[in-house]
Amino acid sequence: MAVLANQRVLVRRPGVLTPPYGLFTVTRAMGTLIDQMPEVAGQGGINYQTGVCELPTGYETNCLPDLADKGVGDPTTIITGDPFVVLTQLSCGSVGMDQRLLTEMMRERRLAGEQSIVENIFSTGDFGAAESLSNNTPAAVDAGAGANVVAAISNLEDALYGGTAAYGLTGVLHVPYIAAAYLSEAHVIWRDNAGIWRTAAGTPVVIGNYAGTGPAGEAPAAGTTYLYITGQVSIWRTPESAVFEPNLSQVLDRSTNQVNAQSEREYIVTFECASFYSLTTLVVV
Repeated sequence: MAVLANQRVLVRRPGVLTPPYGLFTVTRAMGTLIDQMPEVAGQGGINYQTGVCELPTGYETNCLPDLADKGVGDPTTIITGDPFVVLTQLSCGSVGMDQRLLTEMMRERRLAGEQSIVENIFSTGDFGAAESLSNNTPAAVDAGAGANVVAAISNLEDALYGGTAAYGLTGVLHVPYIAAAYLSEAHVIWRDNAGIWRTAAGTPVVIGNYAGTGPAGEAPAAGTTYLYITGQVSIWRTPESAVFEPNLSQVLDRSTNQVNAQSEREYIVTFECASFYSLTTLVVV
């Protein structure tokens, strides 16, 4: 029997929206995905003060003449974040389109793809985003090249956690998709009960749409990529309920019967205290 193409029924998209594992997964688990944008922060960015960028110190128990001998100073650090906007666009025919369907399609399009684009922008520093992995001021520090992913992760964790003035909290490893299978093959990551990938030291690992570029934005040579480690990552964003959804009557071009809609969501992504990179050779260990 021939299909009656003009009799097809419009149904809702099946299934649920399941974005991939990534930066939102890890920050949500850490309690640092904040669905609230402070007033005017979408234009001016944010600052917050932290005292975790240095470890405590020690001293002998001999009598000391004054506190200055204990090295008492101001250990606080100001973390700064500059905003960027995730733009969701939709262009399609208007046949069968109503306000409910337009709102659903815009929301699906945003939720399905925004984590991926936020990861990419955070990795490159494009669109005014700061802080970022590449093209950040100050630039990420070289932790030493890795002959393989095992050596790279070892170098990165030692750079962030080691020494006497390192970061005392749990940092975050940032891994582009191209390196994920190598980490799994080398058995250097494991998945905890909450579904978060971690290293032997317990560092959460974001596997995401990172550009894999160097600290100045340089592209890696074939067979290599850049891995990064940072202090705690935090995300501020416009709450879903406050994202403007276009009105169908305002985005319908009646001369072409085309719908051209867009919506915007503001983001700020920061990391604490330090960032390190390792140029990593992608080989099976």
